[in-house]
Amino acid sequence: MSVFSALSIFSQTRLEYLDAQMKVVSDATLAKYSRDVTLLVADSTYTVVVKYITGEMMMEGVYLDKFLDLEHGDFKYFYANGNPESQGRFKEGYKVGLWKRWNFDGVPKPDRVYPDEKFKAGTGARGVKRAQPPGGISGLQKMVTDSLAYPVEAKERGIEGTVWVSFTIDETGEVKQPEVKDGVHYLLDEEALRFVSSLPTWTPAAKDGMPIESSFALPIVFDLGGSGTNGNSGKGSSSKN
Repeated sequence: MSVFSALSIFSQTRLEYLDAQMKVVSDATLAKYSRDVTLLVADSTYTVVVKYITGEMMMEGVYLDKFLDLEHGDFKYFYANGNPESQGRFKEGYKVGLWKRWNFDGVPKPDRVYPDEKFKAGTGARGVKRAQPPGGISGLQKMVTDSLAYPVEAKERGIEGTVWVSFTIDETGEVKQPEVKDGVHYLLDEEALRFVSSLPTWTPAAKDGMPIESSFALPIVFDLGGSGTNGNSGKGSSSKN
């Protein structure tokens, strides 16, 4: 058996192209990112490396599932200029422990600490139905595309990146306590916060058929597409509660 065929028994790799909303596209000319996904057969985990279409690293980490929904282990994120954006650890899809953060220019931002207790008490446990936005995740994506406005000053200054906004969906489905958890620049952060604050009523999470309060994290991607003049809307993508 050759070395190549022996290695292929233990890992399988695929290359994908992604648009600005991190959706897979078949036409590489429409892509904003490329993604290498390697299945490690031995432990059924997926090692993922995402790069900007220009070749710079954007993210690297490990997922537990083939749909790439459950991050698990150490993750690193980078801006398009090569500077680190953040790094830390996930546990079954939730941030835990200490997360280091930097702004677009490489200046350190205050660390974030995500306790394991929050993860253990979260609403991702078996038997719990997660909150859903109107129209589901695709509906949320459409709201981002239609309603998010790229701040003019940020476009002129070439500021881009991903703003993470966390919020609570209460028992009635109302969006409460939106907060920027991982920002980029105040211009983008304020627009992301405005957008989340304007979200309509959701279908609340439920446990044993009864509505419950739950948390949600939304990553909103502001992407200039390399030109800074590609329209007025920001690009966004959604995450799980």
